[in-house]
Amino acid sequence: MEMRGGGTLTFRQEGPRVRLQVRREADGRGLYKAWLRGDGGGACLLGTLIPEGGELQLCRTLSVEELERAGCWPHFRGEARLAFRFDEGRAGGWCREPEPGRRLRDPVLRREIRGPMWCREEREGFSLAARFRTDRPVPLAALFCLARVEQWEGQRYLVWEFDREGWPRLPRDGGGRTRGGGE
Repeated sequence: MEMRGGGTLTFRQEGPRVRLQVRREADGRGLYKAWLRGDGGGACLLGTLIPEGGELQLCRTLSVEELERAGCWPHFRGEARLAFRFDEGRAGGWCREPEPGRRLRDPVLRREIRGPMWCREEREGFSLAARFRTDRPVPLAALFCLARVEQWEGQRYLVWEFDREGWPRLPRDGGGRTRGGGE
């Protein structure tokens, strides 16, 4: 069946259990949660869809009794809801980059990155950003001196600039000039 919010839900009853499978296009917008909505107003959270094979998927097996208690059996519909936007609250074209190290040319820098960062595409290349925290290591410690600090929603972020090939660049101000360049 077609799901509200996009995607499809297939189900098969196997005795006292129901096998449910959700598939949805991986649109890169964020994390989606799959729900069953009973015709009488009941609801049952199936879980968070995960990337697999170029799409988002979720497979669950629940008991008929569980679905009845939730008010989602035998008549229900499926819903996929965007639960967390990767770009939420980030103005200026910032998007969540799950594997920022793949964009960098220097193997030492690639090894320093241990998780997702924010990324913004620019005419001369791209920028990476990470929250500036004093209680954790800096993601690109080797480039700490090249980072500039920006504030978003009351939080400080370290921002590094890179050329199109993934090599670090000197920080620039909003006018495109290198900071401290005497211009």
